[in-house]
Amino acid sequence: MSLAVGYTDLQQAVGRYLGYGRIYGADDGSQEWADVEDCIKSGLRQFYSPPPVPSQGSPHEWTFLRPVATITLLNGVEDYDLPDDFGGIDGDLTYQPSVSVEPVVIVGEAAIRTLRQKDAKTGNPTHAAIRPKSTDGSLRQQFEAIFWPIPSADVNLQYSYYILPQALTVDKPYPYGSKAHGETILQSCLSIAEQRLNDDKSIHWEKFLERLAASIQYDRKSNNLEFLGYNGDNSDGSGWDRKRTTNVTVNGIEIS
Repeated sequence: MSLAVGYTDLQQAVGRYLGYGRIYGADDGSQEWADVEDCIKSGLRQFYSPPPVPSQGSPHEWTFLRPVATITLLNGVEDYDLPDDFGGIDGDLTYQPSVSVEPVVIVGEAAIRTLRQKDAKTGNPTHAAIRPKSTDGSLRQQFEAIFWPIPSADVNLQYSYYILPQALTVDKPYPYGSKAHGETILQSCLSIAEQRLNDDKSIHWEKFLERLAASIQYDRKSNNLEFLGYNGDNSDGSGWDRKRTTNVTVNGIEIS
């Protein structure tokens, strides 16, 4: 039996702490269920984008929130929607080993528009940009990747990206990181319940910080992160533009 902490575990623990008993299940329209759900959502957001711990100056970025995905480029198609949970790209895009070309470098969106205006050539893309798509607020904002040159053949690219996790549901009950960091997630949710109930940070907040420090240490060791580099918090929505690039010149156009 797995020790991963799931939706039911969080509902029961938070419900009991708030004095509602071991409440769990789908939305029944009750105030109790709404209170428990609010604490779980806030607790997960707090865990996914954690506060700095005393031993480090900036928030930790979980490695399990940076999966590798594949995007299939199609002949003649320049722009591609990114996953619904896309929160930022981590590094360049790489071709499959059988394609002997350099990785696709991430540059600013304006640079791609300029390159397209100057030279509408085709071939294996060498540059790409990530840009937000407009929305009227009825749907979550999404992002797309735009490429130059225009792809001249179908080809797969791989890239690592930052996940923006969705809320838990009965059908999708397990949060990211729950196998290794279940106790940290539980204490994060209880610390939120503690603040909502008592308007104060006390024992569960202290336990959360204690577990958070241990989880960060585990995350670093399990992924051999001797050097973490830049750490940022994508909660401000700017994660998609985190790529640090060096200015280069393509066809007489300086891009960055």
